Amino acid sequence: MRDLKLPRNRIFMLLLAVPALILFTGCPDNSDEEQRSQEHRFFDLYMASRYPDLEPQPSGIYYIEHREGAGLTPDGDDWVKFNYVFSVIPEEEIIETSLEHVAMQYAELYDADALYGPFKIQNGTMVEGFTEGLMLMREGGQATMFFTSDLGYGAKGKGQVGPYQSLKFEVELLEVIGDIEAYELNRLRSYVDTIVGADTIHDPATDAVMYYVIDEPGEGNAIAEDTLVEIVYRGSLIDGRVFDENDADDPFRFTVGEKEVIMGWEFGIRRFTEGAKGRMIIPYQLGYSDIGSKTSSGHVAVPPYETLIFHIEVVATNSTTTGKEEPGD
Repeated sequence: MRDLKLPRNRIFMLLLAVPALILFTGCPDNSDEEQRSQEHRFFDLYMASRYPDLEPQPSGIYYIEHREGAGLTPDGDDWVKFNYVFSVIPEEEIIETSLEHVAMQYAELYDADALYGPFKIQNGTMVEGFTEGLMLMREGGQATMFFTSDLGYGAKGKGQVGPYQSLKFEVELLEVIGDIEAYELNRLRSYVDTIVGADTIHDPATDAVMYYVIDEPGEGNAIAEDTLVEIVYRGSLIDGRVFDENDADDPFRFTVGEKEVIMGWEFGIRRFTEGAKGRMIIPYQLGYSDIGSKTSSGHVAVPPYETLIFHIEVVATNSTTTGKEEPGD
């Protein structure tokens, strides 16, 4: 079960990096210089054998456009949505991907708790070569970019990427987002406009508004502070991707008011009674914030700046079950 606790600030497993922290600085010794020289020899041989007529960009990145996009081109700090396959070269070993069918082909890549599909991140927070490559694309385009560790993870490497390792990214740029907060607010409002009977809850601390709908009223006890509740739920994003769910054989238990769950649950559950079924539509401020949530292995479970939709059923209140289960058990 997904951890519904408040998110913590963790680093994305592979893509997130501040270039200044990961690129090699200072004067290399002979060993480092030799490793760098060897990397460039292998990289040049790789490119010459596969793409002999391809010329590099001034920075050294090689870029192949497979499909020209027709939309916006991202700036250095725009938010972007894209699908990708990330490999190291010359081995062409796949390290990471947003495509579930690709991950499932490699047992060591697949994470059953991860949320596959479009990846959302702010451009400029990734390695320099990838940032530059995205800025050569337009929405709807598909491209492959190649670059050495000078524009990647440098002399230190990162995660499964070793020192002085050249990289390959196959990318489909889906959407460029200028103002991420306004973008997600518009998505939330457009979604709620399709729902009949949605009521609002305003949080003065964040000035955020969440929504709830009672689809089937309950006949049991009202839910108040210190109530132990058992919930069956399904959590999804506005685009329909399900990031977590359980069933009646394994209800999620928490005590209202003890801050065991995201704030949207704390606010929304008090509008329900025992036996009720309904929905909670939670903005990112009351969910997983601008950080998102990760799986135990570091993959994305919920992206940052994401509206959450929970279909819930309150199966019991003030349960006599001994011992509360922590979310994720």
